[in-house]
Amino acid sequence: MKLLNLTITKLFDIFNHKIEYNQDERITIITAPNGYGKTMTLKVIYNLFNKKLNFFTRLVFDKIIFTFNNSQSIEIVKEKNDSNTIVEFILKKNNIVIGSFEYPSKKLISQLKRGMPSRQIEEYMPNFLERTSPNEWINRLTDEVLSFEEAIYQYSDYLPDQIMKQFDIDMPDEFISIINQLEVYFIQEQRLILRKPISDHKFRREVVITDTIEKYSQELSQKMKQTIGEYAQVTQSLDSSFPKRLFQEKTFEVDHKTLKNKLQSLQEQRKKTSEYGLLKLDEDTFFQEDEISDSDTRVLSLYIADSEEKLAVFSSLVNKIELFTKILNERRFNFKHIDIDQEKGFIFKSRNGSILKLTELSSGEQHEVVLLFELLFKATENSLVLIDEPEISLHVVWQKEFLNDIKEIIALKNIDIVIATHSPQIINDRWDLTVNLEASEVE
Repeated sequence: MKLLNLTITKLFDIFNHKIEYNQDERITIITAPNGYGKTMTLKVIYNLFNKKLNFFTRLVFDKIIFTFNNSQSIEIVKEKNDSNTIVEFILKKNNIVIGSFEYPSKKLISQLKRGMPSRQIEEYMPNFLERTSPNEWINRLTDEVLSFEEAIYQYSDYLPDQIMKQFDIDMPDEFISIINQLEVYFIQEQRLILRKPISDHKFRREVVITDTIEKYSQELSQKMKQTIGEYAQVTQSLDSSFPKRLFQEKTFEVDHKTLKNKLQSLQEQRKKTSEYGLLKLDEDTFFQEDEISDSDTRVLSLYIADSEEKLAVFSSLVNKIELFTKILNERRFNFKHIDIDQEKGFIFKSRNGSILKLTELSSGEQHEVVLLFELLFKATENSLVLIDEPEISLHVVWQKEFLNDIKEIIALKNIDIVIATHSPQIINDRWDLTVNLEASEVE
């Protein structure tokens, strides 16, 4: 399922926007001055497809329409009464209503009113969130005042499952079905710092701040080790059954030239895999004879088939690592070099070979590494990826290369990308990919 367009009426009570998404090149660039809602259009998509419906109760708008390539659409309509803000979600097919629901539902409103005393959730909230009355909280970092319901939903990640289950969203199956067809990943403007709650104390959660680049380096190491484990399992299974299959198999490749070509291809794949520390070249020994005898073909044919199946375990990861390192080493860093290490994930070396701390990279370099890592290793295949301001801290030359990188990533991952940017250098000469919100109707 593909998102064809997004229409927002009276965003911030001012703007009417319609965004048509590029289906051919799979890249859409949203531009506009500050305040027109570039980032907000990304958040609208992200929050719907991640079922964060409370977002729509806070957003100022009249109507939002998502149109898909399967003749279906989802309309979101804002309704207000004296006591509550209600958002209605309407599912249509060929412009005929096939389902609808309201958020918050009557059941949820009743639960919230009946709810639980604020003190029962207070022990889980971060230190900067302070309860000022039984049903009111204040964020001491921003001075934002929150109701009981807003505190619950904005900081739901801090609350245990047994509490959040009391406030489950009653979303009909037909909505869940269509929303589950499109995975949306959001690469936000703030990329270099991760904030994660921990619970070292029964009555208070602290927020731990982590440098994203260090976290992602650890994640790559874990991905590599996990893949090596999968390779070991496949190898054990194939090797243990090799003799039995050798005598049971009746059809084998007999063309000696084809066998030689396949052996050469396997050697090249194995060499590439070993360069990233995933295999050792001496783990298997390929046949090196110049000539292949007829008696060898039976064994070689099955050996090649097994080797292809084993190496296929690494294929996706190797392709991602190859593009990741290629972009950084060939197009970005002039005085540094990235290496891949099974234990450390990735490491950077200076021109003289000295290993650098990841946090010693400049902010622009860290932004580049983090952005590429999220695109290649965290966003899943066939997903819709939203990128907010990719130009942050990047040199103009790097910005001009960005779309070329994106095209290669799209080809590898089979993803669609929506970018919100201020930068003409990011756009470069591809103004045909842009949607200018400033040209939208203003009331």
